[in-house]
Parts: sequence; C-alpha cells; structure tokens
Amino acid sequence: MLSGELWSAHPHPYRDELLSSWLVRVAHANGLKVQTFCAQEFGNDHELWNRDIDRLAPAWLIESMSAKTGTPLKRAWETTLLGYEGKLYDKYHPAGQLRWVLPLQIYHRKRRGYGLQFCPKCLAEGFEPYYRRSWRVALYTFCSKHDVMLWDRCPSCGNGVVFHRLELGKPDLIDGPSLQCCWFCGFDLCNAPAVPVNKWNERMFLSWSRTLRLIDRGAVDSAGFDYSKLAVLHQFCALMVSTRCAPKLMAYVQERTNQSPIPLVKRRMAFELRSLAERHHVLGLSWWLISRWPSRLRAAWKHKVVRYNVLGKDFDAAPEWYLAVVEQLIHRK
Repeated sequence: MLSGELWSAHPHPYRDELLSSWLVRVAHANGLKVQTFCAQEFGNDHELWNRDIDRLAPAWLIESMSAKTGTPLKRAWETTLLGYEGKLYDKYHPAGQLRWVLPLQIYHRKRRGYGLQFCPKCLAEGFEPYYRRSWRVALYTFCSKHDVMLWDRCPSCGNGVVFHRLELGKPDLIDGPSLQCCWFCGFDLCNAPAVPVNKWNERMFLSWSRTLRLIDRGAVDSAGFDYSKLAVLHQFCALMVSTRCAPKLMAYVQERTNQSPIPLVKRRMAFELRSLAERHHVLGLSWWLISRWPSRLRAAWKHKVVRYNVLGKDFDAAPEWYLAVVEQLIHRK
C-alpha cells in the first residue's frame, strides 16, 4: 500500500472531470497501472471496472479518493453522475435508464455502448487530457466552446472510449499511456477530425449552447437552468423517433426547417441509446419545435402530425405550463 495519509501523488479532479478519469490519473501519477493501483489500495475484493463507476460509485471509493487526495468530500462526489439528480433526471436509481444520461452498456466487463463522448479540441487542451462529466449527457452532442461536433467512438477503429483498458494485455508497459489514446488501436483521439457544427437556426442553437455551457461548468444549480424545459425537450425527442405515437412529426419538422432526413434505427429504444448523429439530428428538430412555445406545437397539431393524447404519454411529472397547453389542445378538438 502507498504509505502516508495522502497518496504520494494526489492530483485533485479537474473542472467537470469524471470520477473514472480522475481515478486513472491518480493511478498513473503514482507510477502504477490502474488495475495494480486499485488492487493495492482498495483490495482484490472490490471489483470496480465491471460497473459504471461514474453512475454507481460506492461511498467507500469516494471517501477514499477524498481522503487520500485531500479533496473535499463534496467535490469528490461531484465527479459522479449523481450530481444531476433532480436536474437532468428526477430521481436516481441504480438500474434502468436515467433521463439524459448516456449508458455504457457494460456486460461482463465489456462495454457494448458508446456512452462516453469527447471533444478532440478539449482533450488537447491543458496540462493533460481528461474526460468530462458533461460528455456523459445525451443532449451534449457538440462542444459549445469550440463549436465542433463531439465523437462517441474512435474515428480510426470505431471502438468506444474505454481509457481504463489502455494497459490491459501490455505487461511490459512501464509508463501508463495517455488518456487521449484509443484503448484498442492506439489512435490519438486529439487528432479526430474537428467537424464544425452546422448551426442552421441561430436562435435555437444559441439556446442549446447556453444550456451546454451551464452543464459544462457544472452550474446545473444555476437559476438560469430550466429543468422543466429540458424534460419537455426529452419528451419531444421521444415523440420524434416514435413510429407509433407521432409517425409524421419528424417529417413535418424537417420540411419546416429545410433539414434533410438521416437514417434512423427503427426499433424502439431509449433516446439515450441512439448514436450521436441520430441524437444531434433529433435534438435540433425538437429544440426548434419548442423554441417558440407553444405556437410551433399548435401548428404541428393543426397539421395533424401530432395528437394531443400522445403529448403526455409516459411523461410522469410533466410541468404545469406544458400540461396547460395540452389541455387547450384537448378542448380545441
């Protein structure tokens, strides 16, 4: 075990850094591979990497990271996705889908999903690369700082981002590889193409960018963060891709906004399970629909592309201002 009250090297988390990213950096700063470090410090009885530790962080791990790095306990907890409870999603639960949280889809230690995104320009900045908590948020599809699209996989080999596996199968490796490298093929993710965001509606993208900046700064407690609007946005994202509830809605909004259709997976799935390209397209259409509330929704209803009875479907605790508009549509039928 590393001696002393603090670990020999005890870096604090960077702004908006994920717990998993922080833990790997701490291990490397102490000259150890992450698996070796975890075994020495937490024991072999504690298996960490067979779960999403950013979502399912055990209290003992957070307390250890706090005590051994000299980081305030509150700040240590802020590296997890629990900080979004009551904000991006209503109530935390360990299993199932959380609204706006990208799942890693871990199965027997293998990650089958693409739940961790990255901005190549952000990775290249600063003293060392690290992964942001906001990159686990489904509505965060582009970087509001650099105005480029995020990536949810390595552009070279197509594998998802799994930086804690960088050292696996490399027994002769002494220095831990940089977190900016793809775990599978070694590609430098900082060199991923920086694709500019197509801001086809300035007003709508301005609102979207402001929301992303609040998330990026960890300012979800800000008075300017409208949680109920994001809940409604999520509801329309679900309706946009529903071939059963509102099969004509997406085509209608695409025509109104002059946006070309993109291929979408047809089967029913949580919005957070869709690819980055699908989410970005659907989010843009949904932002546009709610941007001039409620006139654009009323127009869609008049064109019979959405029915009032599906607007509240599977929408628990819908905000009063939203329900009031739905009620108006019911009485106009």
